[in-house]
Formats: sequence, structure tokens, C-alpha cells
Amino acid sequence: MRYLDLLAGVTAHRPDAVAVIGSGRRLTFAEVDERTTRLGAALRASGLRPGDRVALLSANEPEYLEVQAACLRSGFALVPLNTRLSERELQFILDDCAPRLLIGGRGQADRLGALAGIPRTLLFGGDYEQFLAGAAADPDGDPDDPALAALILYTSGTTGRPKGAMIDRQAFTARVLVNCAELHVGPADRHLAALPMFHIAAFLAYAHTVAGAAVVMLPEFLPAHCRRVLSDEQVTTTVLVPTMISMLMAADGPKPSALRLIVYGGSPMSAGALADALDHFGCGMLQQYGMTESGAQTILRPDDHDPHDPERLGSAGTEAVSFEVRVVDGQDRPVGPGELGEIVCRAPSVMSGYWNRPNATAETLRGGWMHTGDIGFRDKRGYLHITDRRDDLIVSGGENVYPREVEQALLEHPQVTDVAVLGTSDPTWGQVVTAVLVEPSPTDSELDAWARERLAGYKVPRRWVRVDGLPRNATGKVLRYELRERLA
Repeated sequence: MRYLDLLAGVTAHRPDAVAVIGSGRRLTFAEVDERTTRLGAALRASGLRPGDRVALLSANEPEYLEVQAACLRSGFALVPLNTRLSERELQFILDDCAPRLLIGGRGQADRLGALAGIPRTLLFGGDYEQFLAGAAADPDGDPDDPALAALILYTSGTTGRPKGAMIDRQAFTARVLVNCAELHVGPADRHLAALPMFHIAAFLAYAHTVAGAAVVMLPEFLPAHCRRVLSDEQVTTTVLVPTMISMLMAADGPKPSALRLIVYGGSPMSAGALADALDHFGCGMLQQYGMTESGAQTILRPDDHDPHDPERLGSAGTEAVSFEVRVVDGQDRPVGPGELGEIVCRAPSVMSGYWNRPNATAETLRGGWMHTGDIGFRDKRGYLHITDRRDDLIVSGGENVYPREVEQALLEHPQVTDVAVLGTSDPTWGQVVTAVLVEPSPTDSELDAWARERLAGYKVPRRWVRVDGLPRNATGKVLRYELRERLA
């Protein structure tokens, strides 16, 4: 298999259909395809060769699609950059992957100017459009090598320095097709790209493009505005993290009438919150469990979202199309139902390795399985449950405590809006369970009594800390290492 071109097939039979909406523009598939062809020719004419990297620092703008499609066709690796990173963090990634070109979105001129070591930069708008206009529409640039990286996605760095996960052209194709199949995407759909395109959520947008559906780019998530866009553009599918879903439900604005499916992931969502969302939006819900290195491994499908089945509702579902998923012990041997172990997977979607990190690659992909670092178990029906990150395990007085279990118990309290649980150093116990709550919150004594009704005594937090907000990355994951640094 070569790779799946994002535009060629659909442009042949739906040239005049709208492909992408954003920044005050509506571009058809024929228009995006022509711009993609021209961009690929311009990049090759500027000296880029197969395997070279192109970095992109932009919010969700229409050009995102053509930049990725052009890199895919010409054998360049796109490196999407997180717009929320500091200049120091961005410079680390750029130094690590050494791109030949850095493209910036609208409003990113000052940030591009502060970054060093880039041979050439372009900004969406003026010089980017001149760059395209100066190239002949030469489509002949495919190196015909399926092993070339189409994408280098840097991990969120929730535990430290990010690593660049290389997604080759075949893995890129597999991720797009998995989303097409699991979301049942068709040309009548219209997708709202509400999560940043520098995240794996971009594959949902690309799946809609391949299927001939329009993608609406949302540069910034403002709940009331998002509700209006969902309604005005008759959006049928979108992807959100749980905090965004809660904010959307609380916001003013019309109820989206065309919405058929909300995809969510990134952090736990309580059974109560899911039931509220199902009632509020009146559409299907689909949870994806995955990571940068693998894409979506397991799916909790719309039919699984039964408010009367809290065990299944609290799970991460079952295997996504094409995936094999196991729970293994410390010697990589499969464990039985109900037994905790590390979650491992294999599939065509899995990364080929980390950029410039051979040791990390060998460790993560040992034995032909991708080791996630997540701890979980299978229930008797085969549904996967994520207990926690291996690195986040709390060992208190010799007992293992998984933060996610404690968080879920606390989130059942009607007055707890957000919480993160972690271990902090203690001279007696080694670590003690510490709950960091977002204000306003109940009192320590009330929470202690609540937790003791639901958890073993050693799992009940010994320390309660209040903050105005939890540090999270762009995909909604709590940055526990930042909390540890603050508490230290």
C-alpha cells in the first residue's frame, strides 16, 4: 500500500463541494487540491527533499489541510507545533527536529521572529500566498516510499521533555481509515475541528476530508461562540475533551440541531457527566482512548453509552478497527480479567519510532508491541478500564494507589468541579495521597467522609489543596509534574 492521498479521490467526484471553512473563507475540494499541488511544487522548488521536515505553528486555519496534504504527497514530514508552548519549549522541538521551513499562522509573526535556527519562514497570508503563486502546478513529486514520515507529532510532555513520534505514510493512512470506519463518516457530514490540529484529533478532520465532508476550523474554543458555529454551520460531528463538553452545556446559545456524534477523550468523564451530556445534546457519544504514538486504540461506541450500565460507561471500550490490545504483567505476559497490568497494543496505526530517540523507541516498541505506560484491566465482558499512568502510581505505606480511581470517587461529589490526585513526599509513609481541588470546593472533613464511603482507607487523601485552576495541556490532560513542582 502506498498511502491515502487526502484529496485526490474526493476531488475527482466532488470538486465543487465545500472542503474547508474558516478565517472567513469557504474552499471547495478542487480549490484545496489545486493549492495543495502548487504548495508541493513550491516546497520542492525551494530545495526540500523527501524526509525533510516542515514545521507549522498555527491555530486551526484552512491552510492546515493543504499543508499536511502537500507534505504527504511530496514525502515531507509535517511537524505541527503546539501554539500554547513557550518560546523555550518551541525552540527545544525545533532544535530537535531541525525543520527546513517554519510556517506560521495569522498572528504568529512575533513568535516566529523570536525562534532561531530556521532556514526559512513563511506566514499565512501575504508571503505564503506569494510562495504559492510563484510555483507551477506540478503534481509530479511523490517519492513513492510508504515508510517516509508523513507527520512527527511531539508528545504532550506530561511527564517531562516531549518526544517526536514519527507517523509514516502507511500509519497515517491507517489512522484516517480507522476514524472513517468507527465514526461512519460520509459526505453528508460536517465536522467541527474544535480541538487543536496539532493533536491527534486532526485525524478526525482528515477522515472527513477523505469521505468528502466539509471541515469547519475553529481557531479558539469560546463556548458560546462554539454553540453558534455548531448551529449555524449545521455541524454533525465534533471532538471535545470533557471540560469543553461541560463548558458547552453551560454556555448560552442555540441547541445544535444537526449534531449526531460527539467524540471525546483525553481525560476521565464521570457517569453522571456523560448522562447529562447525552440528555443535553440528544446525540451519540463516542469515547476514544489512545495516544500520540498509536492513535485511538479502543472505542466506547455510542451503543455502549447506557446510563444504566455504569461499569461499561466507566470503561475505555473495546478494540478499535485493526487494533490488538493486551494487558500484560512485568514480563509482558497477558493477565486475566480483573488483573492489573500495563496496556500494550499493535496495529498499522502505531508510530515507527521516536525521532532521534533509538533507546526510547526500542523500549516502547519492544517485542513488536507498543507499551503505553498506562495501567488497566479487562472486565469480564472484555471492556478495557484505564486505572492510571504507570509513572503516576502512588506508593503509600507499601500500598499501591491509582490516582484516577480516587479522582473518579471525588468527582462523584456534586460540588467537586475539578480535581487532580498525586503522591507527595512524606517521611513516614514515603508518599501520601494528595488531592488538588479547584475552588470552590467542599471542606476537608466533608470530602474525607465522602471518600471513606467509597474508597479503602489507604486511598483516602491525607492532604487537601485548593487552587484556582489545574494546569492542563491542549488536549485536557493534567500536567501532574507541574503540580508536583508547585507543591514541592
